[in-house]
Amino acid sequence: MSTALLVILILVVLVVVGLLLVGGRRRGEQKKQAARVEARARSAEGERRATAADAELEEARAHQSFAESERENAREAERRAKQAEQEAAQRFEAAEEKRAAADEQLERARSVDPDA
Repeated sequence: MSTALLVILILVVLVVVGLLLVGGRRRGEQKKQAARVEARARSAEGERRATAADAELEEARAHQSFAESERENAREAERRAKQAEQEAAQRFEAAEEKRAAADEQLERARSVDPDA
């Protein structure tokens, strides 16, 4: 082979290797760029989900607070109901005592004056 042909062949091989290196570098940059875009998209999706989860958490806390308030109201209503029942029982007992006293007084009055 001639020297010129060998030099041209070496130059062609070097050019091809250079083009392959440049192409590989571009593909690497494109992959990096695609990875960055994907990472940003995932980050945005993660933030959106975190915000939605925080909103749901706040809503759950509000429901829990409402439930506790309702439970406290129910306890208070139960306490008032028991108090009302006790008062009713006391009034019933007092009324029965008054009725018994009145019956006794009527009985005494009848024993003294049977025509009354």
